[in-house]
Amino acid sequence: MKKITLLLILAFTFNSIQQVTAFNGNEPIKQLLMDYINKMNALTQGTQKEDVLELFDEKYNGNTVYVNLSGALVRKNYSKKDIASQLDDIVNDNNYKFKLILDKVVFQTQKERAGTISAVINFESYIDKKIAEKGTMLMDVVAIRSNGGWKIVQNNMIRVSEAKDIGECVCYVYGKGSTKFVTEVYFPSGLEYSQEFDAFQVTTKDNKRIIKSDNNDFYWSRDTGKLTFKGGEIGRAENARKAVEIVLKDLYKDSCVNIVFN
Repeated sequence: MKKITLLLILAFTFNSIQQVTAFNGNEPIKQLLMDYINKMNALTQGTQKEDVLELFDEKYNGNTVYVNLSGALVRKNYSKKDIASQLDDIVNDNNYKFKLILDKVVFQTQKERAGTISAVINFESYIDKKIAEKGTMLMDVVAIRSNGGWKIVQNNMIRVSEAKDIGECVCYVYGKGSTKFVTEVYFPSGLEYSQEFDAFQVTTKDNKRIIKSDNNDFYWSRDTGKLTFKGGEIGRAENARKAVEIVLKDLYKDSCVNIVFN
């Protein structure tokens, strides 16, 4: 699983347009978005990846600013190549679903060679039928005339989370003896489902046993099995595998209500 964000944004924005069957020939940007929605909805039911990709201009550029619950900002940029990768993710992931409510269209303009539409959208995303996030998005989509047709060339979004990005997580632990471990964690991250790899080593520092991960040192008492981080106890473990699991639960406590270890 990889991050799945940008492609669904357009689907979120114009879900309500699906219900409209009439088309004003003077507004090709709306028709383009309707085509996008229809093809995205049928992506796993007959529509091919290429059918969606053909809606995007080769010079497509997308920008996202995500404001999480704490007010921290995450900025991301996307190209058409990223779109292709995300289409593969959607096709291969049967557990990701989404729902949206179009609040209002705040701006729309149609020119001979370009069109723009802006909208406010309320959304929910689901992973394994569990809500991963609720929030609001402001979308700005630009389309241009290209080779006799219309293509999406720009998509700018501000996404504000209004519900905590948290849920069930899955972790695979790979060990080399009892001192070295590599972990693969899948966790909900807003509209995305993210994957991260971490490395852990059980070693000694200042005559104390520690579990080291990146720049973090977790102290693991030889006498009591108590694990501490920055002076606070995070759990107790009798063996290295369990100790690493406790460390992971602490590292991912902001994203995972529970971690299933495999």
